[in-house]
Amino acid sequence: MSAKRIDEFLKKIHNPKNKIPEYATIIVRPGRKLLDFKIKKENANILKVIAHEEKTSGWFLHSVHIPLKNLGLSYNSKDKEILEILSEPNKITGSKPTKEYIEDILRKYLDILPEKKKHFFKTERYKKKKEYRTGAQLKGF
Repeated sequence: MSAKRIDEFLKKIHNPKNKIPEYATIIVRPGRKLLDFKIKKENANILKVIAHEEKTSGWFLHSVHIPLKNLGLSYNSKDKEILEILSEPNKITGSKPTKEYIEDILRKYLDILPEKKKHFFKTERYKKKKEYRTGAQLKGF
């Protein structure tokens, strides 16, 4: 049920005939049997999809959808061009929130890799990399 709905959503944001901006999709974790998903709108029209699987508890980050215009690219851009910018967020000049968001993804999931479909990408790892704190910590942090 939910897999069909998520496919419909992906078709909608990747169809140039729709009157919405075209997106680059970064799949963080595809999930097996999705029961439900929620779409959250972040800064700069970035969409974050969180999903819930059949046999596990809790929600996880399924994918992130970044408008191509935030990257300074058009719908006709090749995946190689998009991947180059996603891998080096310093090249993003037009949208500071987008640059920071991609830097955060790279910090947590290591790298963004190409996927077979047009304007689709995936992260190198599904699980968030733990950030260990060193040094003296204040209580409550």
